[in-house]
Amino acid sequence: MRRSIPLSRGRSLGLISIFLISGFVVAGQDWFLVSMTPNEAEVNLKSFDGYTAYSWVSPLLLVCLAALGTSAISAGAARFISLLVGSISSFALTALAGMGVLNLDLSGVADEIATATGIAATHGISALDVTIAPMAAAAIAFFAVLGIVFLAASLSQRNWVANSSTAVKKPGKKAVDSISLWDEQR
Repeated sequence: MRRSIPLSRGRSLGLISIFLISGFVVAGQDWFLVSMTPNEAEVNLKSFDGYTAYSWVSPLLLVCLAALGTSAISAGAARFISLLVGSISSFALTALAGMGVLNLDLSGVADEIATATGIAATHGISALDVTIAPMAAAAIAFFAVLGIVFLAASLSQRNWVANSSTAVKKPGKKAVDSISLWDEQR
């Protein structure tokens, strides 16, 4: 029988932080390369990162960041809900990015493509070659793993122990040194 590794609070928040930072970095890399081939020579016109191609990437990553921050300072139901919100927004980010990349949806940057080519979109830009950069797939993978870690953290957060500085201390022996005795008599 295989035992699962329990996700402690520190391990969970650390993993979420690592994948969230990686998501922010990879979303800023080139996802699409747009080129044309006039006269048998390929000309790279423009490249688009995830933030430029899809305006919803940054807000969803910020929701994940807010969920991480909220879960780090809250307890109980509030922590569970914030981790669940982080998971949902991560999976939404994964699904939207996956559909956008697979469909080569560059509608958000149509004006920039028209400026780069000099051809208006209404005239039909059919000679463009759009290449998906490897960073697009890496970003989708990071978003998916981020969602999984958020979900695993939300399921295991019930077992997280309270910080020892905030835990209730048990009464023990009374101190017998002279300073303690003096403090008791005051």
